[in-house]
Amino acid sequence: MAILWQQTIEDNHYEVRTAGASIRLYRNGVNHSQWNPKRPLSGSIWDLIVLPTLHRAEGSLKDVLVLGFGAGSVGRQIRELMAPDRIVGVELDPIHLSIADGFFECSEGCELIAGDAVEWVHEGGDQGCYDVIIDDLYAEEEGIPVRCVPMDVEWCEALSDLLNPGGMLIFNMIEPEKVRHMPIFKSAKLKKRFSETIMYRIDGYENRIIAFSEKPFEPRCLSEQLKRIRKQYPGCRGVEQRYTKCRNYRP
Repeated sequence: MAILWQQTIEDNHYEVRTAGASIRLYRNGVNHSQWNPKRPLSGSIWDLIVLPTLHRAEGSLKDVLVLGFGAGSVGRQIRELMAPDRIVGVELDPIHLSIADGFFECSEGCELIAGDAVEWVHEGGDQGCYDVIIDDLYAEEEGIPVRCVPMDVEWCEALSDLLNPGGMLIFNMIEPEKVRHMPIFKSAKLKKRFSETIMYRIDGYENRIIAFSEKPFEPRCLSEQLKRIRKQYPGCRGVEQRYTKCRNYRP
């Protein structure tokens, strides 16, 4: 593993490293972003965030919002695999966005916004309506990821207000025991709207990636998308064997 760049800025230590063909961003020892142009599905935790979108037909997702953009792992994957018209990434740490631009090549095809994602959403989120909203809002304390915004009804309703009809919300949950307490399962309003769910996990990680939608998650679309990806990127062959899926999850 080679270090391309490192610097300590305002008590945060940043490193951009390579490992084979992949490039990785570490802040204070925590891996925040990872991208391999030869393997856009590489068996990493970021794959799981993208997988719910592959249950939609290619070209059907036009506008994607990523809250907690980091250096752009998910943004690059969605751009390569789903080619939406617009990807908006909101990230609190401006150094992450500089790295996303300079090392992860996210400036083309992604609108990068430096700011507090919570304030940005509550202020109307640029008044845009999105087909997919991804919540990956984490910082770290003593090398441990910690969530930046409470997972409550107010937050989920604010996200749903920015969503197009038939769109999906995707959440990265680092504490699996909290999935069953998510407000979409508790609020009558949200539960009625988001009747379809799918959850992914991967061995070796506590994370659960759970997606909610008004429309069913189509297994046929997923199969077709993975077939296309394997053909275009031979290095991705077999990677889906690492994923564990639970459809129509209910606590």
